[in-house]
Order: sequence, then structure tokens, then C-alpha cells
Amino acid sequence: MPRISKLIGTFTSQEVSTLFKKAKRMRIHPGFDILCAPSDKDFGNILVITAGRIGKAHKRNLIRRRIKAIFYEQGLYKHRIDVIVIVKKQGLELPFEQLTLLLKKTMSLAGKKNG
Repeated sequence: MPRISKLIGTFTSQEVSTLFKKAKRMRIHPGFDILCAPSDKDFGNILVITAGRIGKAHKRNLIRRRIKAIFYEQGLYKHRIDVIVIVKKQGLELPFEQLTLLLKKTMSLAGKKNG
């Protein structure tokens, strides 16, 4: 069995379409839209979407890695909530600490709404 850190960012195309149907918008931020849905698995997954038009590849990859690292290192996957993070241009400039706070607050809000 692969490590949990490898599993939390892995989706099949069927899982992605199902996730978009179930997900509810939890937070609208100038740099991000964050959608959440209850997970069918024993752990939460995260899907980070960065459009090519928001910046160069190295910046898009950096924000994607940061978001996934926060999700794993802060143990947010234990909430059993699947998360979709849609990154906007302003989100590329958000400091790591503010990004961490934003994700933690969103996950606690999603946890309260999901029971």
C-alpha cells in the first residue's frame, strides 16, 4: 500500500467528476475558491487546480506543492473531507503562513457543516 502522502492527491477521472457534483463552495477568497465534500474513503483528498493563464509553470507548481504539503503536514486529511482548491492569480502571491491559516479555517468550517 502506498504512503498516505502519495494517496491524498490522487484521483481517477470518475472520482473527479463525482467530487465536483457533490462539492459545496466553502470559501471564496481573492486568490482561491475552495470547495469541500465528504470523503468516501478513510481519509480526505485534495485536488489543486491551477490554470495555465495565471502564471508561469514554476509558480503554479510551487503553489500546488505548498497546498498539498499543508494538507498533509497539518493532518487535514484526517477530517475525511475531499477538497478542491481552485487557484486564482492573486493566490500565487499569498505567503505560506496565510495559506496555512486559510486552509485550516476552511477545513474546520467544513467539518462543522458536515457533522
